[in-house]
Amino acid sequence: MWEYFGPDFAFDVVKGFVAGVASMAFQVVAPRAFHAAKRFRSHWVARKDAREAVRQAVRQAARQAARQARRNAPANDEQ
Repeated sequence: MWEYFGPDFAFDVVKGFVAGVASMAFQVVAPRAFHAAKRFRSHWVARKDAREAVRQAVRQAARQAARQARRNAPANDEQ
């Protein structure tokens, strides 16, 4: 009788064992992966904010330089 359902039963036991191990591994890895993704995202956003701050500072410096150049430029009628 075992020769009829023994191989199928053994195969089902092995499949269940593999599925259980995979489930446990996923439960261990998923929180760490989520935490790593959050950390990566926060670092990326911080770098993006820093890049935007630098761009804004450069734009402001360029505006100030243009204003200063306009102030120092001689008027057309004074030439």
